[in-house]
Amino acid sequence: MKSLPRYMQVMNYYIPLIKSGKLKEGDKMPTEEEICNLFHVSRITVRRALDGLLQNGYIYKQQGRGSFVTTKKTGFQLNHLKGFTEEMTQLGKVASSEILSFEITAPTEKVAEILSIDSSQKIYVLERLRLADGAPIAIERVHLPFYRFPTLQSADIRGSLYEILQLQYGVEQFKGVQEIRAGLASEEEARLLHIHPGSAVLHIHRTTFERDETAYEYVESTYRGDQYQFHVTIYK
Repeated sequence: MKSLPRYMQVMNYYIPLIKSGKLKEGDKMPTEEEICNLFHVSRITVRRALDGLLQNGYIYKQQGRGSFVTTKKTGFQLNHLKGFTEEMTQLGKVASSEILSFEITAPTEKVAEILSIDSSQKIYVLERLRLADGAPIAIERVHLPFYRFPTLQSADIRGSLYEILQLQYGVEQFKGVQEIRAGLASEEEARLLHIHPGSAVLHIHRTTFERDETAYEYVESTYRGDQYQFHVTIYK
């Protein structure tokens, strides 16, 4: 019987430790050098093993700090309208954001139609990298009508955007309409999410409405497929 490749042997050593709880959520993985010395393998082998653990959702990486154990995927309730920050807080995780871009621009025909505005009106386009406990989970591109939120550029948009919209502009979330489809990560998405190009991702498009059925937000998001799962409660 042909023996397993060395990188898979390394993976198969750590996977049971993570599944059994001997390596717990948030534990720091040994360094590449330590794993090299333990298994007498090359750094290339170790990096391939760590990439395998990453792709299968057993660890996550923080730039400059190393790799950490993760034993549970981030969950999202499909039957509740919640923002990323609220979802992460309820899961006991710390949500944070990196602002990738924030601009005032003209909408595409599609976005103008969704937000029920004229194509000559301006919109905000906010692109953020969403993180849970420091690990990148999603890339989020938010479209908002400028006329509804004229001073938004002065707000701190690194936290909960929904909280800002509610407290500063009186927005009351009423419903959201979502479209979810599977996809493969582009090179840019992979770079931001710390995954390989072509890895599984979830593309989610959501339109959010106020109680009077006015659409005030359109979001295009890309979530890591190995770190995110959806939950829904169905009643008869």
